[in-house]
Amino acid sequence: MSVQYSWPTLIDMAAGAGIVALYNDAIKHTDVIGYQAALDEAQGAALIAGIQGELQRGETALMLIRDGEQCVGMVLLSWSDMPNCRHIATLSKGIIRSDYQGRGLVRDAFLSISDYCDANNFTLIMLDVRENSRPHKLWQSLGFTEYGRVNDYARIDGVSHPGVYMQQTTAALRGRLTTTTPSQPMLSHEEFKLKLRYELESRITLTHPIVKKILDGTPQWDLLRRVTLQGYQLTKHFLEYIETLYHHCPRGVHKKRLLFNMFEEETGRFSRTSNHVVLMENFVRAIGIQDAERDAAIALPNTRALIDYRMDLVRNRHTFHMGAAAVMIASEGQNLETAAGEARHELLPRIYGLTEADLRFFSVHQKEDVGHVAEGISLVADICTTPTMQQEALEVVRKTCDLFYGMYDGMYEAYAT
Repeated sequence: MSVQYSWPTLIDMAAGAGIVALYNDAIKHTDVIGYQAALDEAQGAALIAGIQGELQRGETALMLIRDGEQCVGMVLLSWSDMPNCRHIATLSKGIIRSDYQGRGLVRDAFLSISDYCDANNFTLIMLDVRENSRPHKLWQSLGFTEYGRVNDYARIDGVSHPGVYMQQTTAALRGRLTTTTPSQPMLSHEEFKLKLRYELESRITLTHPIVKKILDGTPQWDLLRRVTLQGYQLTKHFLEYIETLYHHCPRGVHKKRLLFNMFEEETGRFSRTSNHVVLMENFVRAIGIQDAERDAAIALPNTRALIDYRMDLVRNRHTFHMGAAAVMIASEGQNLETAAGEARHELLPRIYGLTEADLRFFSVHQKEDVGHVAEGISLVADICTTPTMQQEALEVVRKTCDLFYGMYDGMYEAYAT
């Protein structure tokens, strides 16, 4: 991936088509872009003409994010022509293509925005967003703070949603994005928790090409089986991660929560199901894999790298905070992902004719791991007592999520090319 960030003043035909495609991708996968249906040819042409007119009048700046010839993201900044407000830039639109989300583009995009604002004397960045939406949480994690709100901000299918107006100085934004050193002050408890969740939610795997191929509507049985066997390699080790974290965890509420988590993994008692490895084995059989084939499967190199990285962290008591971040946040959080609002256990039955019982491993984790991730964030926030520990935990969440994506890269190379 060779991603470039540029600020064109003219939109050529290829860029225009790429921008319209970005809007339509966002419309398909979210409900926060401001449109309810995909743009047709005429609407797309009108959109591009409008942006081009604003560029020519000096009212707007456009940042395009390209990977080779592909347009994979964009940002629109606008400003007032009032002399007293000329220091304010408004982020009016920001889109990362769905299959490029979770790949670290947001940080670099905002660094480019900071550069542009510095070069053009914008010292304050403002934006507005629907309250409690995913973008709202992203802006919070990046340090944007609320300065106003409106109750009837957006209406979706007849339902009114509140919105918030947020701000941050360009200097503060750049400070948050650049490398943090141990000499910097501790993040507040709540700010650290927001950053942990942002690192998780900004790096998702359901947008990986191999996952999209499995879930694109046409059954890919052989590919599903191969990918599942790699996933099984992870499942086999998960209880050991939790057991080892429990061993190293200081006495108190977090140790008790790990005990409950461990008990559920082993027995399925709280979810009224079964041992979680057994649930996964039931799914493996449901898609036509025999036990002997399952037991003979081995981890691909990228899968093994993910397994070993987490195991090394949890086994060392000196990296307990990092092991907890890797397992309880970055790993448990993988089961919370959705594609166009649907989780794996909701997408698979429609395509592969699987039953609710077949998919219980996924449905149980989709439900249980909401609490597990919240507990993990709380544990890591409490246990990180220095700026260095905080930054180590954040880096581990990033790296673990990237290793998950790398695992899918390895499978794609081995099975889908």
